[in-house]
Amino acid sequence: MISTVPHNVRGVAASCPQCTSSLGRIWHPDMRIPRGWALAAGLFYLLALAGPFVQISIFGRLQRADIATGPLQLTVQGFDLVGFLVLAVTIIFPGIKLGIVLLTLFGIRLEHQPTRFLKAIFRWYPLIGPWAMVDVYLLGFLVAYTRLTAMATVHLDLSLFALVGLMISMAALDGSLDTGAIWDALDTGPAPRPIDADHRGGHLIGCHCCFLINRAEPGMACTRCDTVLRDRKPDSIVRSWAFVIAAMALYIPANLYPVMLITQLARTTPFTIMGGIVELFAAGLWPLGLLVLLASIAIPLVKLLSMACMLIEAQRPSGRHLLGLTRTYRFVAFIGRWSMIDVFMVSILVALVRFGQFANVQASTGAACFAGVVVITMFAVESFDPRLMWDGAREAAPETPPDPTLIAEPA
Repeated sequence: MISTVPHNVRGVAASCPQCTSSLGRIWHPDMRIPRGWALAAGLFYLLALAGPFVQISIFGRLQRADIATGPLQLTVQGFDLVGFLVLAVTIIFPGIKLGIVLLTLFGIRLEHQPTRFLKAIFRWYPLIGPWAMVDVYLLGFLVAYTRLTAMATVHLDLSLFALVGLMISMAALDGSLDTGAIWDALDTGPAPRPIDADHRGGHLIGCHCCFLINRAEPGMACTRCDTVLRDRKPDSIVRSWAFVIAAMALYIPANLYPVMLITQLARTTPFTIMGGIVELFAAGLWPLGLLVLLASIAIPLVKLLSMACMLIEAQRPSGRHLLGLTRTYRFVAFIGRWSMIDVFMVSILVALVRFGQFANVQASTGAACFAGVVVITMFAVESFDPRLMWDGAREAAPETPPDPTLIAEPA
C-alpha cells in the first residue's frame, strides 16, 4: 500500500493507515548527533576488544576471558558452528555495523562523495542490525555471572564497562539515525515524478531497502540504491515453512538435551535449559529466572506457533485478525534475537571455568540445537512476507481500500 507522508512536517510519527506499521519519524535531525554516537560506539568497541572483561579465581588459580575466548573454547570443544555464531554476533557484525555507519555519515560530508560506494555499503545496514547482539550478550553475561559467583571469586575488568558503553551508544545511535535523510543525501539522481492520488503512470514498487517508490517492473533495480525490486519476497511461504519445520525439529532436543556439563570436585552434573531456570528460582533470582524462561522457552515457542498461524492465514486466507497477525509478526521479528541469552551464557562459562576436575564447564548438544532454533527462526521471520496475508484476504473478499493518507501523531 502506498501512503502519502509529507516531508515538510516535523515532530510527528507516521503510521500505515491499513496495518498501523510505523512509517518512520518525520524529524530530519542534525547529522552531528548520530555522528557523535557513532564515534563513541567505535571507541567503546575498540576498548571492549582491548583486553579481558572478566576474571575469576578458584582455589588460588586465575582465569581471564575476553569476548573472543568463548567462541574459541566452543571451537576447541567441537562446537565450531556455535563458536563462529557467537564470534559473528558479538564481534564481527557489530564491527561491520559501526563501520558502515561511520563511513556513511562521514562520507556524505565530503565535497566529492563516493556515492556508489556509500550506497553499496549502506544497503547492508538494516540487514546487519538485528545480528549485532551486544545488548543480548550482556544479558547472557548477567545470567553467567550468577553461576560464577556461586563457585568462584569474580573480578570485573575495564572491557566489560566498555561493552556497557558500547551497548548504550549503539542504542542511542539507532535511535538518532534518520535512514531516510541519509538516503536523501545519497540520492544524486533527478527528482522522481510526483505520484498522483490514483497512482497512475505505470507499475509502482516500493523499495524495501531505501523505501523509494519506483515506476518499474519486478526484477528491475531501484533507481536510488540499485536493490532488485520485488512486489513480494520470492518463494516466501515455501522458505518460511522450511525454516519453521526445521526449527520445530530442533526445539525438542534443544530442551531435552543438556546445554552444558558442569564439573565441580570431580562430580559432573548436566544442565538443561529448564534445569538452569529452576536453579535460578531456587537461588531466589526470580527476575533472572523469569528472563531466561521467557527468552529460552516462551519466545521460541511463541515464534514458531505465530509463524505457523501466519503461514496458514497466507495460504488459506480468512480475512480475520489480519491487524493482530501483522502486529504479531512485528513483535516476533523484534524479540527473536533475545533468545540467544542461553547460548551466550554457555560461551562465557566455557571461556572462564577451565580448572580440570576442580571446576570445568563443557558445552553440550542442547546448546548447539538451541542456537540452531534461534538462528533458523530468525531466518523464518525474515523470509516471510506479511503482505501475503493481506493479499489473500483481498482476493477472498475485496473491500474498499482505506484512505492512503498519513496517520500521524506527536513523536
